[in-house]
Amino acid sequence: MNVPTDRLLLMLVVATGFAILVGGWAAALVHAEATGWEELALRAGIGATFFLVLLGAWSVFTGIDRETA
Repeated sequence: MNVPTDRLLLMLVVATGFAILVGGWAAALVHAEATGWEELALRAGIGATFFLVLLGAWSVFTGIDRETA
């Protein structure tokens, strides 16, 4: 997995799966339950969580690269 395209492909799979399973589910709940500024804050929180999960997955893949090198 030392080739950057391999890592980017895995990140694409992780991002797509996480966005569909968790992001879509949570955003649907926010849309159904919240209005106004609460909805914006909750969507921002979902987005921040999404990017933190992606950053965590990237760091895990980087750690795997360091261990195998």
